[in-house]
Amino acid sequence: MRSKILIVDDDTKICSLLSDILREGEFETILSHTTEEAWEKIAEEAPDLILLDVEVPMKGGLEFCREIKSKELTQNIPIIFLTVRDQEIDKVSALNLGGDDFITKPFRSKELVARIKVVLRRYNAVRGASLVQQNGLSIDFDRRVVRHKDAIVHLTPREFGLLEYLYKNRHKVMSDKAIFESLWGSSSGSSIATLYTHMDRLRKKLGVNSSIVKTIAGVGYRFDERSKERRDR
Repeated sequence: MRSKILIVDDDTKICSLLSDILREGEFETILSHTTEEAWEKIAEEAPDLILLDVEVPMKGGLEFCREIKSKELTQNIPIIFLTVRDQEIDKVSALNLGGDDFITKPFRSKELVARIKVVLRRYNAVRGASLVQQNGLSIDFDRRVVRHKDAIVHLTPREFGLLEYLYKNRHKVMSDKAIFESLWGSSSGSSIATLYTHMDRLRKKLGVNSSIVKTIAGVGYRFDERSKERRDR
């Protein structure tokens, strides 16, 4: 699965150049020319890394980085800043706000691709324990993103919570009651039928990968990591 890179820059020529370079580097690119548009792309595409111009319109790159790093759902997306300036104050501000690297325009193609790969390797190494990939399905529990191949699987917070709870307890079978008490609670006013409704919706959205949520008759559910092994035989 190719990594998705969101390019945020108001210069259309730079965006086109970056897209060409990154596609040659076997990345998928997403383009945005303002921070407002970039937020929409983040929600729709869940990029793996952001190339961010310091002077991008609307909020500006530094403020946009601050917002990204302040939100739970986006704080783990790595950011590499781009700028035509080479001033120390820019570098210090960018890195203090959570930026991962800083590249000054004009840049060399090979260096840009190499730096992106280094940052992605660093993030993937940290995220490895919370990243599940099997049969075209990718679940990133840190970023709360689920994909099937290159398409985002849009789960509600409750549906994702179910998936995350089962994964965290994947070495044992969880009873209906235990799941319901943990995610809803007896004082919620909901019945256990609510759990079954959400579980059905989750499985439908997972489609061909629905078997990772396995029903244990008369007991409950568990996250089935072994489903990949059986399919690969």
